[in-house]
Amino acid sequence: MSKRLFGWFAPKRGERILEMVEGHLELTQEAVKDLYRMVEASASSQIKDCSKFYDSLSEMEMKADILRREMVEELTKSEMFPEEREDMMELVRAVDWIADWSKEAGRILILIPFEKAPDEMKDAAQNMCKADMDCVSVLAKCVKALPKKPKEALGLADEVEVLEEELDELYTVARGHLAKMDFPGFTTGALILLSMFLDAMETVADWCENTADIVRAIAVRVQ
Repeated sequence: MSKRLFGWFAPKRGERILEMVEGHLELTQEAVKDLYRMVEASASSQIKDCSKFYDSLSEMEMKADILRREMVEELTKSEMFPEEREDMMELVRAVDWIADWSKEAGRILILIPFEKAPDEMKDAAQNMCKADMDCVSVLAKCVKALPKKPKEALGLADEVEVLEEELDELYTVARGHLAKMDFPGFTTGALILLSMFLDAMETVADWCENTADIVRAIAVRVQ
């Protein structure tokens, strides 16, 4: 793209989209925090608290979804060059996948007897979820820096990538527990769902990295 992002004749329109993306990421951060609280509550057999945090997570994801639709509507009427609109649309969609997969992880967790899992698995899941929170937090800073500090955004995008790689290592540890440990009280179906739960948490970080890659591509062009 030869044209500088946000340098066209209606820059405030682009800034408005980025503000909405930041708002979406704030909601997503809250959703991932609720997921972490769910893991803690479920691990300690606090079923009512787990359900409460799931309801909160669902509400955050719903609000994020509404905001995504508003962003898409804003983009369709914006006075942007087609390339710029395409970049922003891709960014909006990527951010929304983070919220969606956070909700999916919570939806699975509420179905399984996680309180019966070995302590090692409980710790592994909490570590993965904490890493997801870190990924989303740094990504939010990355997006915020994009319009005025693209070099800083590039550095933060690299940091997101490092965090995603660290989560991959935690994911490997968790899968090792799933493969080698006994899970009394788990049916075969519950074990399958537990594996899917781990997959969902890993996918949250994947989409953080995917979103950071989009930010990186935009930042390189606007420097």
